[in-house]
Amino acid sequence: MTSLPIRSVAVVGAGLMGHGIAQVFAQAGYPVALYDKDPAALERALAGIRANLRLLEEHGLSTPTAAEQTLARLTLAHDLAPAVAGVDLVVEAVYEDLAVKQEVFHTLDRLCPPTTILASNTSGLSATALAQATSRPDRVLVTHFWNPPHLIPLVEVVRAPTTSEATVQTVVALLRAVGKVPVVVQKDIPGFVGNRLQYALFREAVALVQAGVVSPEDVDTVVRLSLGRRYGVIGPLETADLNGVDLFARIAHYLYPTLDCAQDTQPYHQRLVAEGRLGVRVGRGFYDWTPERAQARIR
Repeated sequence: MTSLPIRSVAVVGAGLMGHGIAQVFAQAGYPVALYDKDPAALERALAGIRANLRLLEEHGLSTPTAAEQTLARLTLAHDLAPAVAGVDLVVEAVYEDLAVKQEVFHTLDRLCPPTTILASNTSGLSATALAQATSRPDRVLVTHFWNPPHLIPLVEVVRAPTTSEATVQTVVALLRAVGKVPVVVQKDIPGFVGNRLQYALFREAVALVQAGVVSPEDVDTVVRLSLGRRYGVIGPLETADLNGVDLFARIAHYLYPTLDCAQDTQPYHQRLVAEGRLGVRVGRGFYDWTPERAQARIR
């Protein structure tokens, strides 16, 4: 089956991910409508895109002319119907709540032309459940961009059982055209691929801190200066091939039984939440944060 042309894009939700996704398509030459019902969110989104473009310029990755062209392709919208009228692709990037997203998809299904592809940027919710909220389940799928979307190449493309091959091919071709690396996830499972791997590591990291084996700082140091650097160039299965599949089997035999297998949030993590230690936005989480430290890590 051949892919269908995408000429215009709308992004619904102008938050942290939405404005970055809109930037990706606008930078690549596509007219983009960025919708949010909150005018203040749209103002923050535009400021965020401008800041992103300035940072790219500072590092020699863009020019003032290119930035102006990107911004010229972007339309901010606080009225959903005209924002999505006639577009070929809508990427939903609203709050990570299934019921909220299903309502958005139901509304988009009513407002958009029948040929429009509806995609969600969810990081782990069911593509199948979203498709069921529409009358076009063959044209619904997940496009999970990673934060920050204008910098991270990977996009997980998750198909529901009802998603047509033409829809998948169309979205994959578009993502490649805008400089992304799409990976098609063939089964609609919670967390997809990236977050399942991330949370397996996170669960073990919390368990090690909880058991007093190591501090949060040292857990992060181990990951950054070993696995983090290695996995930037070679994945875990390639590593197993290079070191020996039989060796990895022997290590797994004695190590797997000792790994954490918690089926819910561990007590250490629960305590942080109960104490209001919610991370950078409140100044405390696993670490203590000042605004300066947070900004330095983000940059």
